[in-house]
Order: sequence, then C-alpha cells, then structure tokens
Amino acid sequence: MNDLYDNTKLIIGQHVGVELDPYVLNYPVDDSKTTWVADQGGRPFVLRFYQPEKGKVEDFLQNARKYASVKHQAITPNYPPFYSRLWVFSCSAVCGGENLYSFLGKYPDGAPLNVAISLFDNIAKALDQTHQNNFFHGHLDLSSIHVVNGLGLMTGFGSYNWMTNINDSNMDVRLRPPEYAKRDAAPSAEADRFAFMRLLMATLLGESILDKDFSTSLPDSHPTISDAVWNKLLNWSREGKQHRPKSLIEVIRILRADLYKPQATTISPAAKKIKRYTRRITPAMLAFAFIAPIALMAAVLLWPEAQEEPIIVLTPNNDVKEESSFDALPQALEEPLTVGGNAPKIEKIAPSTFLMGDQNNMGDDNEKPVHEVKVPSGFYISKHEVTFNQYDKFANATGRPLPPDNGWGRGQRPVINVSWYDAKAYTAWLSAQTNQEYRLPTEIEWEYSARANSNTAFWYGNTVKPGYSVCDSCGSQWDSVSTGPVGSQASNPLGLFDMHGNVAEWVEDCYHDSYEGAPTENQVWLANQCDYRVLKGGSWYDIPRVGRSATRYRATPDLKASNWGFRVVRIIPENSVIAKTE
Repeated sequence: MNDLYDNTKLIIGQHVGVELDPYVLNYPVDDSKTTWVADQGGRPFVLRFYQPEKGKVEDFLQNARKYASVKHQAITPNYPPFYSRLWVFSCSAVCGGENLYSFLGKYPDGAPLNVAISLFDNIAKALDQTHQNNFFHGHLDLSSIHVVNGLGLMTGFGSYNWMTNINDSNMDVRLRPPEYAKRDAAPSAEADRFAFMRLLMATLLGESILDKDFSTSLPDSHPTISDAVWNKLLNWSREGKQHRPKSLIEVIRILRADLYKPQATTISPAAKKIKRYTRRITPAMLAFAFIAPIALMAAVLLWPEAQEEPIIVLTPNNDVKEESSFDALPQALEEPLTVGGNAPKIEKIAPSTFLMGDQNNMGDDNEKPVHEVKVPSGFYISKHEVTFNQYDKFANATGRPLPPDNGWGRGQRPVINVSWYDAKAYTAWLSAQTNQEYRLPTEIEWEYSARANSNTAFWYGNTVKPGYSVCDSCGSQWDSVSTGPVGSQASNPLGLFDMHGNVAEWVEDCYHDSYEGAPTENQVWLANQCDYRVLKGGSWYDIPRVGRSATRYRATPDLKASNWGFRVVRIIPENSVIAKTE
C-alpha cells in the first residue's frame, strides 16, 4: 500500500477510482481534504478517503463494507468501498437540506417543541434499531445531521468507526462522550445516546448551550415542557453512562405526550431550589460553604448602613411600529457570489393558498385530484430559468464539464442538457457561495408561482398567445427550433418569465402517479422509492398543452435533454431581514 495517493494533493476536477467510469471531485468537505463531494455518471456521492495515520486499511475496508448494509429512511445510504493500490475510499449518498448547525441558527433561543420532535423522531428510531444489531453512528454532531423538510437525517453513519480514536478533527468536541478521551475507545450505543441528548438539548435551548457545562448550566425548567419531563431530560443529559437513556424512542415518546397533554407541575418552588443547588454543587462550592458563615457574620457586624438609591422607571416607546420581517424584505434580489458576480435574480413570492392541479379538464390523470394547498411561508424564486452564463460560472469553478448548447449559443439562453443531479449540484454550490439556502422549487412552489393567482390553463388564459410562450406553435421565432433567450416573452404578474415553455424545469419532488395523498402545505413530496423526479412547464419542443401550469411529467434524475433546464428557489429564514439591493 505504499503507492497510495496523498490525500492533501487532491484537487477539484481530479478523476479518482476506475479509469473508465471515474469519480470527478467537485469540492472538499473538510480542511484536510479527506472527504469530498464527487460526481460519477451524473450522480453526486460523498467520498471518504482512507487515512493511514488513523488506523489499518483492513479495518477501514471491513468497516465500510459492514456499514454499507445499514438501511433506514433516517440514514443516508452507504455503498461498498473502492480499493486499489492507488485509491482507497468509502462512498455514500449526498444528503440535501442543511446541516443541523445551520438550521439551529434560526432558533438562537431554542426551537419549538414540535420542531424538535419532528427533527429527532426518525433519528431516535434509527439509532435504537441499529443499536440492536451492533451498528453505531459513532460521531453524531451538528454536521452529521441534515434537516430535510423538517426531518433529521444522519450522514456518514459509522464512517469513522474504524479509527483507533476519534478526535476534534472528526467530531465536535462539545458532543464527544467522555469515554472517547481514552485511546482505543470503541463507538457504542451509550456514546450515540450521549451525543443525541446533547443535540436534543441544544435544539430545545439554543446551540450556544453546548459551550456551557451541562452539569451546572442547564436551566431548572423549560417554558413549554412540564417540570416532570424536563427533570427526566436533565437526568438523561448527565455524563455518566448509567444516566443515559436506554431507549431514545422513549425520550421522544415522552416529549410528544407532553406536547399534547403536559404533565402537571408537582414540585414545590422550595424543592426546585434545593434540586437546583444540589445539582450545581462543585468541590469549590463545598469548600466555600465552610467559610461563608464566618464571612456572613463579619459582614453583618461591619457592613455600613445602606443609602437609599433613587428608583428609575423606564417607559416603553409605543410610537415604534415593528414592520413584519417578510414585508421588510426587498421585492427582488441579486446576491453576490464569493467567486465574483451575482446569483440569479430572484423575486419575492408572498404566502397564500391556491388550488393545485388540472382545473380546466385539459390534462392527464396525474394532475388530479385538484386540491387546495397552503403556502404558509414566503420564498424567493428566480425570475428567469438558470442561464448558460450562470451555470458555466459554476461548472468552471468546480471543474465540471460544460453542458453542450446544441449550437444555439450560450450566454442568456437557458442552460440545457443538465440532469436533476446537475441542477442540485448547482443549488448546493449557490448556497455555499451566498451563505444562504438555495434549492430547486417544490412542485407546489413552482405551480403557485406559474399560476400567479390564475385558475386558467396558462397564467394569461386557456389558449396560447404570441409574445407569451416559446413552444411548438406558440407564435415565437424559436418555436420547435431552439430555446429562446430568457426573458424574451412577457412576464407573469409575479414578475417571472418563461414559466410556460422555453425549457421544462426540474423541481425537487419525487414523481407520484396522481395527487392522492399529496401534501396540503408547501413541502417536498418524497417517496420511499424515488425513481423519478418531476418536470414542469413544457418547452420549445412541446405542444402548448404540455406547457400548462398544471402539467407534470416524470424523468429519471440522471437523464439530460435539450429541452430541459431549471430555476432556483431561495429560502427565507424566519425573522430574516435582508439588505435591499435595488
């Protein structure tokens, strides 16, 4: 194994693995360049390279093969490792959403109880189930949990369990169980439960609680959790193995029961004080307890007579009216990129409720039943389809091949010949460049934006008109020939262009054969077997009927076509106020 490639010399765009079907490195995930996001055949993967200084290569390969068998909806899949004289690495799926550290930034004082339960419910089930089969996550922290549609997913499950020791370069030291300080300490169910409880408390109290001493700094009560349940959480959060919960499902069950029927407070204020002070006693405090009575007597005898101080009354200013954070946001944005230039221009879309599906009996069965959907939170969506100019900047920055333009030209034409995976990679890069969360639109967001408060087949009526769309027989110079430059047709009332025609657009959701069981609030509609993703909007190649607001069709996420592209959505964090750019 002396021929192993030096991980520190890996670069963006490098080919690793087999020569005929290599992985192409996109960008490193860590400073040491041991973990990378890479593409193979249009699909993204996470590659974790073997580190000789961390343990034996035999242990690395055995561990990677073992954890490739773990299957659970709350665990991103691991795949068998790659092994050659030059390359040794494990492989796992890329997880969408945002990591827990970023998510908790929206709740500096702690997330609501229902949010915490949604986050950790599936994680608790997955950990309890895998622990029964002697599988352990091993390095559970804020970066190894991603939040997708409000649900927590674990990434890198077991990927470090081959190492002789896990240090702060592999895991947030604030969540590392004390037994990991010992050399050759093996991952265990108790270690995962220790980290789980700390993450749960950080979610309920705010991430900054992790910087404090849990034995002395946790509050005695919680504003939305009963005292009885809170005291159980405090006990389960103690360092000793004997205090850690035996079942994480039970932790979530108790919290959920408390959410719907809080237990009555039975502890008196005096008992709470005693409990608080006994829990916070340290050796230094015991020593002080012997000295304090003597000091107190001296203070009483020698303390000077107190002088009466004036009372200052602060009167609130009721003349200030707080503007809602959503209304305070600019209507349009072009956020700067780290590499220079700007992200796609985005338009603010307000919350509302609308009817989704074929309301004009012009569509297929997959557009039914028509159903009411609530969009409870506003969002930003790009005014235009992503252009070649915008996508090429990303491709050049990450060393990806440029998609062909079919000889029609690049520039301000919508990017084509990109898969769903390519579009997802672009949104991930955009998020990293702007430090904001970009993604593909949900199917709900896309149709809501396309309709622009209309209930007709197109936002402008039930039949196509020249100057409004690019499609087969829509009346434009590009009909059935090629794409047209973005924005060449009229915008809809929300300021969005080319929602009908030009290129069909990838959205985030898995494809379902109908709207039976579809979400009634805005969210990504996923599936256990997500073989297909949804395309919306029709294209230059399609007949008008395919470009209606309600039309939806499916494609495997690795396919590319000259009439498919995409646009992006930018999430608006809660209580967000963005500086105006225009």
